[in-house]
Formats: sequence, structure tokens, C-alpha cells
Amino acid sequence: MTFRVSFDLGDADLQHLAEVAQVRRSAARAQPIERIVASAREVYLKGVQAHLADFVKERYSRLGVMLEMVDDVDWRLSEEDSQRLVNALACFTEPASGASSALLDQAIMIELVSRDLHHDLDGYRDFCKFRAAQLAKRHSPPGADREQWLSQRRESLQKRMHTRRKRDLDAAAGPVRRLFSLFGL
Repeated sequence: MTFRVSFDLGDADLQHLAEVAQVRRSAARAQPIERIVASAREVYLKGVQAHLADFVKERYSRLGVMLEMVDDVDWRLSEEDSQRLVNALACFTEPASGASSALLDQAIMIELVSRDLHHDLDGYRDFCKFRAAQLAKRHSPPGADREQWLSQRRESLQKRMHTRRKRDLDAAAGPVRRLFSLFGL
């Protein structure tokens, strides 16, 4: 049996979370990217190791995808897209305590950040599926041929990612626009 629970975040809640994200991103600017990624990984590991409800675990899995994306040498994000991802991960530079409420707060932040990055995450997931299917089908070792078909798919998916992001931001107006880019990612 599934049971749906929903809640609303009001303007004050969203403002508070945006301020928390901004403070963390500002503090992270003085840190090397490796430290930002390590901090986000620490948040991720605490979340996946805790005994949490499935809906919270699903949010932590999104953070896991962001961490995979930042480390994936085949995905090759542009400098701008890479900075966007690092800015998102900087929202998790303060590991949550083991308390369930702190882990839930982080899950809410992951939800909001992943909404800002949903086209990036969709494109990366599609890339990973394509790569796995091609590797299974081709049984070919890494080489020029592999790089050629990965490059074509990567460029196509990243172009789609940029087009969709721009479309959403252009179509949104006023307060709704804020929902498409809550943290300015």
C-alpha cells in the first residue's frame, strides 16, 4: 500500500533554504573543488547509511547521481556546466548530523537542487544508459571508436540539456521563474 504525503514550502521556507544554499556556496568558494565534492559525498554516505524512508532515500540517490556526474570522465561537462554542478554540490558542504530531522532537511535541499538540475540529471542518466547499452552490444575496448560514439551522444544530450533549460527559463515568468532556478544554478 502506498500513502501519499505532501507539504508546501512557503515563500519564507524557500527564502530560508535559498539563503542556506547561498551561505554554503559562498563558504565553498574558498575551498578546492575536491573538498566540495568530498563534503557532498559525506552527506550522501550519511544519507544512504541511515535507516530512512524510501522517499528520503530516493532523494539521496539523486545526490549520488550528481556525484557520479562530477566524476565521470566520459561526460565531459563544459566549464560553465561543471561550475553549475559544483555550485549545486556546494549546497551540501555541511554534513548533516545523524539525526533524522537533519537528514530530512538535507533531503529537502536535494529535492530543490535536483529540480534546478533536472535537465542535467536526465541528460546524464540517458548518457549512462546509452554507454552501458553500447558497451554491452559492442564488447569493444576503450579506443577511438568508443570515443567517437560517446562523443556524438554526449554532445547531443548536452545540447538537449541546454535547450530545455533555456526553454524552461524563457517560458517562466515572475515568481514561477524562481521555481525553475531556485538557487540560480
